[in-house]
Amino acid sequence: MGKKKTGLSWSEKISYGMGDCGANVTVALCSTFLTAYYTDTVGIAAAAVGTMMLLARVFDGVTDIIMGAIVDKTKTRWGKARPWVLWTAPLMAIALILEFNVPGGLSGNGKLVYAYLTYIFQNCIVYTANNLPFNALLSRMTLNVQDRASAATTRFVMTQLTTLIINGVTATLLSTAGWFWLSIIYGIVTFFMCLICFLGTREHIGEDAETGVVQVENVPLSTALPALFKNRYFYIQSLLFMFLYIGIVSTGSTTFYFCNIVLNNLGYLTYISMATTIPAIIVNLMLPKAIQRYGKWKLMIGGAFLMALGGLIIGAAGSSFPLVLLGLIIKGTGMGPIMSGIFAMTADVVDYGEWKTGVRSEGLVNCCTSFGMKVGIGLGSALCTWIITMGGYDGTAAVQPASAVTMIRFGFGYSGAIIAVICLVLCFMMNIDKYIVAIQNDLEAKRNTK
Repeated sequence: MGKKKTGLSWSEKISYGMGDCGANVTVALCSTFLTAYYTDTVGIAAAAVGTMMLLARVFDGVTDIIMGAIVDKTKTRWGKARPWVLWTAPLMAIALILEFNVPGGLSGNGKLVYAYLTYIFQNCIVYTANNLPFNALLSRMTLNVQDRASAATTRFVMTQLTTLIINGVTATLLSTAGWFWLSIIYGIVTFFMCLICFLGTREHIGEDAETGVVQVENVPLSTALPALFKNRYFYIQSLLFMFLYIGIVSTGSTTFYFCNIVLNNLGYLTYISMATTIPAIIVNLMLPKAIQRYGKWKLMIGGAFLMALGGLIIGAAGSSFPLVLLGLIIKGTGMGPIMSGIFAMTADVVDYGEWKTGVRSEGLVNCCTSFGMKVGIGLGSALCTWIITMGGYDGTAAVQPASAVTMIRFGFGYSGAIIAVICLVLCFMMNIDKYIVAIQNDLEAKRNTK
């Protein structure tokens, strides 16, 4: 076997980020607009939407475990994770188009059934088959912690720019093109971004430098599962993913209602997205050097604290737009290190598991963190609908009651602060950095003896 590559090129890091940009077109569109599309355009009750999004996650747990086992058993010349980014690229586009095109001729129950089927297809099947292997890909590309951190921060600068663009142009495109053509455009963009990710990345662990063929170790579920249960960090990581995404999606789904009802100006949505995203991008650009000096763990703790502080300010701001922007800037600054750190740390959890048990299971570890993330997305979407339903929100009403305005304010501010405090506690428990030097040295030595 040829000499193994030890570092990732910038083209690989950017190509890797493109894969998440493709997935994030779907995530950004759904987290900000899907609930509002169902309630205000299709006419489905907010409570029914929330229940649907929550129940879908029960099925999602099954598909995550199945997909994790499939990834660990996948064996191709391209490796075990990377080929799935290619295979699912067209399905990502098709699923997005189906989700945002509920047929108008259906009855109320028919629309809800269609929403269930397409939501489950997109989130629980296609997205799982794409994003779980994508997340596992980073731990297959390199063992170098700084390379991983650099790739993760590059990825999140790119995805945050994608979110900024989606939130900035969607309202304008929607008014001119409508949901059908909007979903077509975004579906095509998703497909090509996933394709670029596949073409521009490699699984360097086990790769022959001369032939490019990847030698993959097949890990049976009967071996991987007991080893996973001995890895204490995967439990904490899964919970951290869940609560982080509950907070992100619940407040993200409330943004439309907050701008439209509390601020009385849907055009503010672009400025709100910029206030969160631009600080996160700036912080991410500085993270690689900061991680070298302080480590991911300390930066994630600081990030969770700033997210909680920002949520408190937003909650207290009422309809004061400048104060809302201040809270969002603080919150966005905190999101930078915690969002980049959590995905880079998942690869560390894979390494920790191999270091402790001798079993390397990228698929199963990432299925658990993916499950935590998607449960968080489901609960976050449901939490948004539950909160506005408690306030008496009616998507078809011309004027909303004062109670609805109050609950929308709570959902956009204080609830995010409460969830950020939970994330802060979990971050304190997630100090894998203290083992990372020993893990790297031992795993490198292990591979050099093969």
